Amino acid sequence: MINPTPHIDPAPQKAPAAYEGETANGAATYSSRDLFRDKTEIRIEHQGEMYRLRITRSGGLLLNK
Repeated sequence: MINPTPHIDPAPQKAPAAYEGETANGAATYSSRDLFRDKTEIRIEHQGEMYRLRITRSGGLLLNK
């Protein structure tokens, strides 16, 4: 009898690594370049609510619910 090949899930997506040594009061620091990659908007799910974080034309950040 041939055993079926076990199903292997791909590795889960990891959040970008925080910069080492740049944490204050337990807060991690991330590069917006790592978060956005080649996009101008990302979505953040927080406590069941969806938020949009986008880079504005002038290069700022805008967070909307």
